[in-house]
Amino acid sequence: MAEQRKALDRAIGLMAFAPWVLFGFASGFNHWHLASGGGLILCVLYLAVMRLRGVSIKLMDWTTLAFFAIASVLAIGMESAIFPVYNAVIAWSCFALAAWGSVAIGHPFTTAYARETAPPEFWTHPIFVRLNLLMTLVWCGLMTVNIGFAVIGVIVGGNLAKPLLSFALPLALLIAGFAFNNRFPARYLARSGFQIPAASAPAA
Repeated sequence: MAEQRKALDRAIGLMAFAPWVLFGFASGFNHWHLASGGGLILCVLYLAVMRLRGVSIKLMDWTTLAFFAIASVLAIGMESAIFPVYNAVIAWSCFALAAWGSVAIGHPFTTAYARETAPPEFWTHPIFVRLNLLMTLVWCGLMTVNIGFAVIGVIVGGNLAKPLLSFALPLALLIAGFAFNNRFPARYLARSGFQIPAASAPAA
């Protein structure tokens, strides 16, 4: 039963990437209605599954939904010629605004992920608060840099520069961000001299 639950959790986790996979393939062939509308449908399905399983929906999940809603309005509702050009700029702007906004209101978005593994008595500890602020700021910077890449991609254009700046480099930064998530919390806790079971170390 435990193995089946883990397999189901993995499958649901993969569902989070399904809207982006569809968006990437469909937009690559200039099928913007399918990219935006299909992505919106897959995103709604994913959030519905999360809700049915009683899993909390995080800020980045809502941000994904917001992006695909905006994309659907622009690409389908308005038949906008701007969206295919600026879609990467719009996407990264949504995520950067959400990330920076979470810092501005005093609730860094990585905290919600960290609380899933950290014991409740650790949630208000200054080290936990500081750790998640630092992690969120790293992601704020990453997303802001990706906006810059996307803008440069639009300005430069071309069959090589735009995919490189709008997809390849942002993807590389994302991978680096996830690697950072896996390593930084334990190292930060060790440097801070705070003892917490390894299985409970917070991670975004």
